[in-house]
Amino acid sequence: MDTLLQNCTIYDGTGAPVLSGSVGFESGKLRVFRGSEHPKAKHTINANGLALVPGFVDAHSHGDLNLVSPYATLSKLSQGITTQIAGQCGVSLFPACADEVQYTRFISGIAPYPDIPSNISQLASAEGFYAWLETLQNPITTKSFLGHGTLRLWAMGYANRKPDKGELARMKDMLRRCIREGALGLSTGLVYAPSCYADNEEILELLRVVHEEGGIYANHPRNEGDCVIEARAETMQLALEADVPLCISHMKAAGRQNWGKPHEMLAQIDRAVEHGLRAIIDSYPYMAGCTSLNVSIPARYFTRGMQGLIEALSDPNEREIIREEIDRISDYDNYVYNSGGFSGVYVASCPVDHSAEGMFISEYAEKVGLDPFDAYCDILIRNNGLGLGIYFHMSEDDVCEILSHPLCVLGTDGLIGKAGENLHPRVFGATARAYNLLVREKKLLTPEAMFHKMSGQAAAFLGLSGKGRIEDGVDADVLLIDFDKFHDAATYQNGSGLTQGIEKIFINGHEITLPRV
Repeated sequence: MDTLLQNCTIYDGTGAPVLSGSVGFESGKLRVFRGSEHPKAKHTINANGLALVPGFVDAHSHGDLNLVSPYATLSKLSQGITTQIAGQCGVSLFPACADEVQYTRFISGIAPYPDIPSNISQLASAEGFYAWLETLQNPITTKSFLGHGTLRLWAMGYANRKPDKGELARMKDMLRRCIREGALGLSTGLVYAPSCYADNEEILELLRVVHEEGGIYANHPRNEGDCVIEARAETMQLALEADVPLCISHMKAAGRQNWGKPHEMLAQIDRAVEHGLRAIIDSYPYMAGCTSLNVSIPARYFTRGMQGLIEALSDPNEREIIREEIDRISDYDNYVYNSGGFSGVYVASCPVDHSAEGMFISEYAEKVGLDPFDAYCDILIRNNGLGLGIYFHMSEDDVCEILSHPLCVLGTDGLIGKAGENLHPRVFGATARAYNLLVREKKLLTPEAMFHKMSGQAAAFLGLSGKGRIEDGVDADVLLIDFDKFHDAATYQNGSGLTQGIEKIFINGHEITLPRV
């Protein structure tokens, strides 16, 4: 035995009652000893008073976009995440299209400073992505979906039309290849260009490949606001028709006028499960979301990529048309409207001009003496259409109902910028915040149930047989936690505050030292 953790209080990640015992590491795998059994080991740690839990699984991470960054790695490890699921919302690093500038700007839409190999041909398919990942020696296990937006960009650029037969065949062949090379399946991000240009016929054709190859479908729907019930129903119908398991991404109802709708959505999901749908939901324990600053611009302005967007925002006539659409309930997912206007949109990260960071757009507008909409347009123009915004648009009651649902698991949705920028607190604090909210504050879940949501439940659904549990023979990815100290420190004012109370982190039986940033 390499290492033995003695006298642990063990939460095994299955939701089963807590037990007392010791856990050993042998060749990177776990051995569990109940009661007072203490076998010999080269190294022994007395864990009396500490809880042993499986390493957490971030079911919706976007961590593939910043695999080189020590800061990004710190954001996961410091809150106990040892496995991350990536490639969601239609954005994966593979397959990279030939136009490197267009590809980089697309990825930068949600990751302002993406980590991309110097030779992007390494990202020609999932095989190349995983080979590159191996060279990085990042301690976190990363599994990725193939993003539909990346796939469509590779096959047909930003074209706002149906694919022709050749383009569709290329997409299907690449999807099949990537699943066989280790991709989990297909993700769509149906509010982001170019994924949003796809109709259901195209998506269904691709999902049939997912079914044939035994993959999974992860979906960011066409709408999370006024039409969220209809959009989620559309997703479930596609999954049922194609007979594929479904990951329901970052479930929410955005906009005060839509609060309460998750109750009907959850009932809708339960009915679909009764009719044969295999599903999990992922969510995060905050009342604000985070995504690109440009997401509230109508999709038709992205057909020529970011350059076309900037030209439209610089044209006085087009700017007035966009202003009128943003100021009202729209036929697209209008994040600004659903946040109550620009007073509910906080600038988290900008890649070029940082002058608006750390302020609500309304505050920045007052500072520079501009109308809030004009200030918003100017921020986008100066940053080449890129940047991250935090959108305050959810209800705590909805968030708690979603997270406590039996099908829901934890995902950080952790889009990250650079150290010193104003991150969403979910990037560093989601695991402890979920525990505090659902176990301590609301008393909606037991500790056993919460740790199941953060580990074994997602691992089982996604087919990660060696992750998320404490039992003989699985990967030795575990955490020692001091419950009295286990609290989140990240806030909207200090989004990189480190989670407290995680005393030790082990991956493959080796103790992990947090990266220095």
